[in-house]
Amino acid sequence: MTALTVPAVWADVDGTPVPAHYGDPDAEYGAIRRAAARFDLTAAGLLELTGDDAFDLLQAALARDLEFVTPEQSLLTAILDEDGRPVDLVTVYLTDDGYRLETSLGRTSTTLAHLEKLRADGHGASATITDLRGIETIVLVEGLTAAEVVERAIDPDLGTLPFGGTTVVPWNGGELAVSRTGFTGEYGYKFFVRVEDAPALWEALDAAVPAGLVALETAMLEVRQPCLHRETVDAATALQAGFNWLIDVTKENFTGRDAVAAEFETGPTALPIGWSLPGTDVPEVGAEVRIGGETVGQVIWALRSPSRGDVLGLARIRAELSAAGLDVVIDGRTGRTLAAPYVIPSSWATASETAILDAAQAEG
Repeated sequence: MTALTVPAVWADVDGTPVPAHYGDPDAEYGAIRRAAARFDLTAAGLLELTGDDAFDLLQAALARDLEFVTPEQSLLTAILDEDGRPVDLVTVYLTDDGYRLETSLGRTSTTLAHLEKLRADGHGASATITDLRGIETIVLVEGLTAAEVVERAIDPDLGTLPFGGTTVVPWNGGELAVSRTGFTGEYGYKFFVRVEDAPALWEALDAAVPAGLVALETAMLEVRQPCLHRETVDAATALQAGFNWLIDVTKENFTGRDAVAAEFETGPTALPIGWSLPGTDVPEVGAEVRIGGETVGQVIWALRSPSRGDVLGLARIRAELSAAGLDVVIDGRTGRTLAAPYVIPSSWATASETAILDAAQAEG
């Protein structure tokens, strides 16, 4: 296990070690919402696809059209298996030589094997797939003041980069690729850096607080950002996981399209819904969810939300009941189902909007 700064506690995501926190998860979360935090995303691997057939291979794999990727604009989409279940959620970048895939935490090996199988089956047979683990890594800066941090530390024009945009800036005698993407709804900047240069970049960004997975996933759930390893604990299909916005069913061909199209026609039998409970006790994954005295599903993810002051979670329940504003009973406590986002990120909200949301959350 290696890290740019040794964490106090490690987590395991699909067999991959990830920094969980550096001693104070609440302070790390606070940095995301009120200042800026930096994350070591070594566990989110990078795959490079090159060669004449790289486009064809990715078109067969991705659930959205690769035509939308440009040198200045990345693409977030899903990779599915033939049954319409998510293999990975990836961000795709166009490079001078081909394409780069940023995988979800802990999913690089699985996604690499999936792409290699597609290639062996005749999709993009001459494409070259290079695993960049150990060669390049990702450092993320995210938070309300992230733009100020990266402008001071890296390049004064980075604050003008549009959401989803990509660029290359001079840094440390070379070049540094940057993507204006993140996970928490706050301003986010990902830096793609060679492993040997990563410690210098990490130190250059020292105005941002080192933060780990606990704080990151808390902020992600609050804005209903998809988190693959949390949301597929019950082998859900992509539609049952609520990933339909990452899929373009009008795209004529991609792996899993037939299964997705069939499920679109019939409708998924279960869907995710956000919920909140009073108190601080967090229900376990798999806990029974009851509405109207009837068991309708189970908890798939739950945690304590510092911004809300209650317990926040996702449940997979019968599709016809997946709606906000319903009373829900979990672990003997009564809460409410919610519409996303469950917390308005500081980067979105004016003072008046924040006051309105706080009042609405206090009532709900």
